[in-house]
Amino acid sequence: MLPIRERLNFKEFLSKNKLVKKEHIDSAALESEKSGEAIETILIRRKFLSEEDFKKNLAAEIGIEFTKVDPLELDPEITGNIPESFARNIKTVCTVKTDKQAVLALSRLLTTAEYDDLVKLYHPRKIIFTLVMDRDINKVINEFYGLSNSIERALIDVRGIDLLNTTDISQISRILEKEQPIINLIDLIIHKAIDQRASDIHIEPKRETVNIRLRIDGMLHTVRKIPKTLQFAMTARIKIMAGLDISERRKPQDGRIRVEHNDRAVELRVAVVPTLFGEKIVLRLLDPENLSKNIADLGMDKNEYKRYKNIIDHTHGIVLITGPTGSGKTTTLYATLNHLKNDTLNIVTVEDPVELINEDFNQINLNHAIGLDFASVLREMLRQDPDVVMVGEMRDKETIDHAIRAALTGHLVLSTLHTNDAVSAIDRLRDMGIPNYLISSTILGVIAQRLTRKVCNFCKTYYKPEEHELKLLNIAGDDFIFTKGKGCKECNNTGYLGREAIYEIIPFDDNISKMISEEGSTKDIREYCSGKKISTLREAGVMKVIKGITTIQEVLRVTSL
Repeated sequence: MLPIRERLNFKEFLSKNKLVKKEHIDSAALESEKSGEAIETILIRRKFLSEEDFKKNLAAEIGIEFTKVDPLELDPEITGNIPESFARNIKTVCTVKTDKQAVLALSRLLTTAEYDDLVKLYHPRKIIFTLVMDRDINKVINEFYGLSNSIERALIDVRGIDLLNTTDISQISRILEKEQPIINLIDLIIHKAIDQRASDIHIEPKRETVNIRLRIDGMLHTVRKIPKTLQFAMTARIKIMAGLDISERRKPQDGRIRVEHNDRAVELRVAVVPTLFGEKIVLRLLDPENLSKNIADLGMDKNEYKRYKNIIDHTHGIVLITGPTGSGKTTTLYATLNHLKNDTLNIVTVEDPVELINEDFNQINLNHAIGLDFASVLREMLRQDPDVVMVGEMRDKETIDHAIRAALTGHLVLSTLHTNDAVSAIDRLRDMGIPNYLISSTILGVIAQRLTRKVCNFCKTYYKPEEHELKLLNIAGDDFIFTKGKGCKECNNTGYLGREAIYEIIPFDDNISKMISEEGSTKDIREYCSGKKISTLREAGVMKVIKGITTIQEVLRVTSL
């Protein structure tokens, strides 16, 4: 059945599916005759009917799919084929278009005239319809056409101005005045990213376009390609928001932006670097919830939690968190500080830059332009009588030397190091010239971590793994049941929603310290840890798969053998 309203008796449909009591249907029908408002709209507004239940049953009745529109997958050239006024009036967007067919997402049934208009618009293609929620279609239309309109108005605004080559600051300022389209464009991009749960916004200049990509649950998605003409105007606007120099285009710059979104403040860290096609900008969205997390919220199992708590409850020594950029090290550090903080301790952080502002800690932001680096701050900070010191990163031998000095003089030092796993931190410290006796006497433990995407709880399904899948994880047995996500409206059809960390936690006990002092190899230390039942990152990931938290593919993606 085609999604044409005149072909369906809504009173019969609602009664047949027992979605609403008969007296409520009759009452809504009477009101509908008087006001012209649809029966189902009245019932939903009165809360006698759930829109989702109604749409699911309606889709099944007319033989189309009930789904979700994913704004990340909309192609402007395809979706923009429907004029905005038409899209808003009939509540539809085009999601897919080929030479033979077009897929249209509807939030209501069409009139015969509206259907005929769509057939003419997409002739000779076959039209396939899907049914979606009102709020989803309204959000997509507002996002898509709002962004498109801002781009069009911004292009008109900069017409005739060679922004890529101009050095006239007054000319640049004119197009960046309050309420100008370019301001709206940047605001739309930022707020769209926050709504989509993005951790980063990438604004990447290419030869012909400027690509906008969002990192969501660790994966990048291209959301729009913007005309090259707007490149410098966009860059200049972001620089002004971050307090950077708009005339400097040859050197990297860093800054911060604070925006209000749905009555909450969101911090963005801005990094600008010159590339062959212009300045690339990455805006990292800093989640304020990370400030309130404690180590119990990090996703460690009972043994990991106990092992980590024993490490950080020491009064002096060094704790190292290892992993690549974006693996959640900062979240772990702040959760650790939240665990440790009380009125009797002086907690100081040294960061480049300070990512999340917290009044409970004394936070120091580095400034390399005036020589304020990790080593110099650490050297002077010991005169400030700290109890706990968090150093953003151990980048060089001088920084590590000062951290070791702090540990030897009764301070607890937390920091990060870039290594592939926990044991590799020992080799890294040795390569940086730190003697074995200092490593063994000051390091309390090393923690490696990665972030895996979690299976979406809204579309989670269960299945029995095949033998080759078990071999990939180096496990055997017949009683395993794994999970995966089918893809739904909540997870943008990815099958994943949110992320959780996996950990390799190695406390430096007497045996490990002795092995390091005697120049033991990391291979020997790994074998010792294996004997102590300390899980590697891969083994920790396998446990998350067995528990139904993540998938085989995710564990293989973020870990190595």
